[in-house]
Amino acid sequence: MSELGGWCHLVRRFLEVLTARPLNEQQREEASVLLRSDAEERVFFGQPAADQQHGLAAARLVAGRVELRRAALLHDIGKQEARLGVWGRSLASALARFHVTVRGRLQTYLDHGPIGAGILQKLGAESIVVDFARHHQGVRPPTITPDDWDTLRNADRKARTLFSRAIR
Repeated sequence: MSELGGWCHLVRRFLEVLTARPLNEQQREEASVLLRSDAEERVFFGQPAADQQHGLAAARLVAGRVELRRAALLHDIGKQEARLGVWGRSLASALARFHVTVRGRLQTYLDHGPIGAGILQKLGAESIVVDFARHHQGVRPPTITPDDWDTLRNADRKARTLFSRAIR
């Protein structure tokens, strides 16, 4: 992603988090179909609305295999461990772009991939769900095929929730 593209992505995500609304009943049902246990439902629906919206939007972009749709839906669940609002998330992301060392909840937010993978592993999620959560911001691990990786990364990048209420 280009430098400008990276900043545009952050601005769009900021606006999505700022304007996010809770999932409606139809959206909750759509997500629930992909969740395998009460524990997964608690974790997914315990996320901030923006993360639920983003996960569902990503899952909608993945056709076919349920485990790939689940990986798209659940890849950001580690973010909730940081307990940051829109300003804290934005600060963490901006500081990371400038390679500034952060600690505490800001670092927890930046480490959401491995944190989420640990949560998913404890819940017994499939390896591709765990591995995508762990590595989705980095390099493809050997455990995920290039085609599956491209499918999931594209879904994560293209998942749009800003103004989605106006077009549904």
